[in-house]
Amino acid sequence: MYGSDQLIKGLKDPVLAKCELSRKWQRISSKLPHDIGVQGSYWTTNIGDRSIGEVFLKHLSSDHRNVQLFSKNIESCNAPTSILGGGGVIHDFYGTEHLRRRIDFLDNGGMVIGVGVPGFQSSYSRNLVREGLSGIDLITVRDERSRQQLKQVYDGEIHTTACPALLHQSPDVRSTGRTGVNFLPWFDLESEKLVRYFDYESGIDREQAKAQYLTNIKRICNQLENPIFIPFHLNDEKFARENLNIDVYPYRFSVEETLDRVSSVDKMVTMRYHSLVFSIICQKPVLAINYDPKVESLADRASISSYRPHETIPLKFESISNRDEIRNKAMENFRLMGRYIDD
Repeated sequence: MYGSDQLIKGLKDPVLAKCELSRKWQRISSKLPHDIGVQGSYWTTNIGDRSIGEVFLKHLSSDHRNVQLFSKNIESCNAPTSILGGGGVIHDFYGTEHLRRRIDFLDNGGMVIGVGVPGFQSSYSRNLVREGLSGIDLITVRDERSRQQLKQVYDGEIHTTACPALLHQSPDVRSTGRTGVNFLPWFDLESEKLVRYFDYESGIDREQAKAQYLTNIKRICNQLENPIFIPFHLNDEKFARENLNIDVYPYRFSVEETLDRVSSVDKMVTMRYHSLVFSIICQKPVLAINYDPKVESLADRASISSYRPHETIPLKFESISNRDEIRNKAMENFRLMGRYIDD
């Protein structure tokens, strides 16, 4: 049952209420018998993470096989096959306990599929990963940087594939003739984390970089004809309404609707990783801003330029010419898993 304060909060913020209901349903359904359990951050307000979970459900479920997604309630998983799946899930950015819970999900073996590996801060984290992955059947990572990070602590075979979310289909949506933009709140992290996890220069002046970033994105929006902001996270909408004088779509906790929005524009300015992923799926010309090395890696794979958020950003859109090749690498995650999963 919900208390009165929770009901009031839900009425005030339907998006958070929908996310909470999704989590509640997941906790109930996870107790049902299932063949495969997949863990990731699938019930936050991050559309990118949710899109990964939906791909796992689509490609692993069948008439003979039930799949359940898990977040924190991993003790409910009773499946013979466990998968740590997608997103930047192997790191100690939020501390070692957060990482330990994810590694514990693989206590009885399993697979690590399509993950990002931003890096590790402590020797405890490195040892935790080294020991926790020692009996794993299969490991695939979404980019070469993640492979290099993981190789520092793991001696087994690591396959470089691509983010599973790339396997969503491009919707057939009529063009609005607009330019989509996506920016995220940034430079609110302490400088140490910007340097350690995101490869920013040592000694970066965070406040100066933040001011330049805001100047850059306002200039970009002012130079675009008919721009519209497409949020990929609940926080994106608030950030856009406070800092940009352009039309803003209301945030929706829906992968399908967000894909429709990207498909409906003629080109995209992307910052979040999955705003670039969705642009690749929909083959939109892109101006990519790489706040994180994972964005730069994906832009490189798509053979387009990318620019740091606080440095010079030219108003230059580039077309995606190798979408099918990138999506084929994403499909490799499931081809490799087929060796270990029985129908």
